[in-house]
Parts: sequence; C-alpha cells; structure tokens
Amino acid sequence: MRNHIFLKMKFSIITVCWNSENVLPKAMASLSAQRYKDYEWVVIDGASTDGTLGIVQSFSSAPLTLISEADEGIYDAMNKGVIKARGDYIFFLNSDDALYDENVLEDISFWLEQNPQTDFLYGSVVNTRTNGAWLRDFGHVTRYNIIENGICHQAIFAKRSLFTIIGAFDLRFRLNADYDWIIRVFYSGARCAYINRRVAFFSDGGAHSVDKNYLAKEREVVRLQYVGKSWLALRLIRMRIFNRLHRIIYGYPPGVLKIIEEHLK
Repeated sequence: MRNHIFLKMKFSIITVCWNSENVLPKAMASLSAQRYKDYEWVVIDGASTDGTLGIVQSFSSAPLTLISEADEGIYDAMNKGVIKARGDYIFFLNSDDALYDENVLEDISFWLEQNPQTDFLYGSVVNTRTNGAWLRDFGHVTRYNIIENGICHQAIFAKRSLFTIIGAFDLRFRLNADYDWIIRVFYSGARCAYINRRVAFFSDGGAHSVDKNYLAKEREVVRLQYVGKSWLALRLIRMRIFNRLHRIIYGYPPGVLKIIEEHLK
C-alpha cells in the first residue's frame, strides 16, 4: 500500500484497475499530459498479478495514492477510492479510458470557478468501439428524464460531499450502481449542470459489454425503485419508439454521433 496524505486539492481522479498493464499506460499518459496540475491520482487495484503496480508506481505528475487488495467488484473499489479522495471534485477514470485532451481539467476547473454552486457537472464522452468511435452527448438532463437517458460516470465531475449526502455506490447492483447513484443525485435536488465539452474517451470493454442481458435486467430493477411499473412501461415504450425511429432516419441512436477518424487523437 502506498498512501500519501496531502492538503485538499481541486480534483481527485480515481482509477479502478486489475491486471491492466496493457491499457493503463494510455490512461496514465492522459493524466500526465494535463496542463492543470491541482489534482491527485487515487488508484484502487484489485491485487493485480501482472505489471500494473509497477506502471502506477512510475507515475510522478501528481500526488498518488495506491491501494492494492482484493475487492468485491468495481463499485466496491470505487467506494474505496472515494474514501481515500481529498479533492473537492471526484472524477472516475477507468484503466482503459483516457481524458479527451490536455486541457480537460483546466477547462472544467475554469467552468467550476465561474459556477461555484455546481454540485455535479457532466459533459460528453467518446465511446471507442470495434466499429469506430461514437460521441455520446447527454445534453441537458433533468430529474424528469434521467431515468430514461442516464449519464455514464466517465462524463461526470461530482463534489466529494455528494457521497456523504446521498451515500456511496449501492453494492447490490453489480453493473448499474453508477446509474443508480446518478439518479439519486438528480432526485436529491443537487445542483447539476451540463458543459458542452468532450471529457473522455471510454472503452466498450469490461463486464458491461459482456453481460448485456444482465445489465438490462438489473437496470429495470434500478428504475423500479424510483417509478411505478405502469409509468415506467409507458416511458420506456415511448423511448424505444423514438430510438428506433432515430436509428432508421439517422443511422444511430439519439445522443450518439459517429466521429470521423481524423477528429480522433
């Protein structure tokens, strides 16, 4: 365990990893390249047996906290990261993700300085897939459409205090605890805002892509915590009809736009 105690800072970047030596260097390089340096990197490793720890320990661009121990899954590890975090705002950067460019933290910091009341800020992300890269722009989400739309955690900067106010990720949900947590944020009355800015690249890998049937079924369980079955059924039917028409007309679902290759870094 490598653990440093530092003064409070602007951002805590939390990365959860396990045997990630093949993908982690890209995430780490995107952090090192940031022009804005008021951040820490909190890495929660699930007791890797490859070269992951050596890669993390070579990081010298910002204060580093490294915990390596067995966990109960990604959300247990993310909760551990929140406990160790010291920044005002938390951002989760998965081991196979990367910040979009070297100005992300600088631009987000500037926006938050201009809007200090913001509890939860989210932008757009680029989803890298085998069939290309797709922009996911969530737009202006409210508590009235968050259940239908959702926001992936790679797009958000959340005040650390939110985890005290509304609680940690719910470990009952193996693949949807972030979806549940974000719904709780919007339902709590937290001050949420959208920034028209690409925040990160994120991969389609991991359990979410492998176990899509379980992902969908568990998501229904999450939704039913917040709305009745009849209301949910009507909203989902409407959403699916809209999504299908959007795919027929434009060739891709709403909120997603294919990016031509030359625009990628």
